Amino acid sequence: MRLFFRHTLILVWKDVLIDLRRKDNLLSMLLFAILTLLVFQFALGEDPKLFLTAFPGIIWIIFLMSGVLGLGKSFVQEMETGCMGGLLTAPVDRSVLFLGKMLANTLFLLVTQLLFMPLSLFLFKIEVGNWLELFLVLFFGTVGFSSLGTLLTAMTATVRGKEMLLPILIFPLMIPSLLCVVRLTDFLFFGSHPEEVWSWWKLLLGFDVVLFTLSLLGFEFVVEE
Repeated sequence: MRLFFRHTLILVWKDVLIDLRRKDNLLSMLLFAILTLLVFQFALGEDPKLFLTAFPGIIWIIFLMSGVLGLGKSFVQEMETGCMGGLLTAPVDRSVLFLGKMLANTLFLLVTQLLFMPLSLFLFKIEVGNWLELFLVLFFGTVGFSSLGTLLTAMTATVRGKEMLLPILIFPLMIPSLLCVVRLTDFLFFGSHPEEVWSWWKLLLGFDVVLFTLSLLGFEFVVEE
């Protein structure tokens, strides 16, 4: 078990070092998120109440679109350099490869969100009463997305038209999780529907468990094929 966690941490650290050295992935995601937010504000017109009402949903739609942009590069860079072939021939369990990549993707997406979210709240003067709960919403919303995204990215990495295929596959499957995080974010920003909060939390956690389990089980089959 100790060796299992050690191998997983090595793979996570490898991906972290790659992202720290390149930096282009993080910068492109942040720029895309900021520009998309400004486009949404312009499209909704001059009524600030209308924009703020839709703000929780807009934030998470931006996260999903920018997250797909980041996930799409996670396996491609290893396929292009031949690193994936080396990882598959390494004497480690396939679950180690999945966890290493999934945790690295989760960390990368969380860093992007933690940079973008405070900036958005500052620009539109939104106060959050419980920052810890907001972080938990971001974390659990990202875990499910990262688990499914890691599996689907591995599945589509060698397919022609993967840039179009990945969002087509992942967006419909993320709808239940998206509904949960939008409702929870709406409650944290504006205190809406407090009686429904625990129900949305249970649904979000349950959906994360299902996505993580199915992605972990399906990863070995996908990489072998």
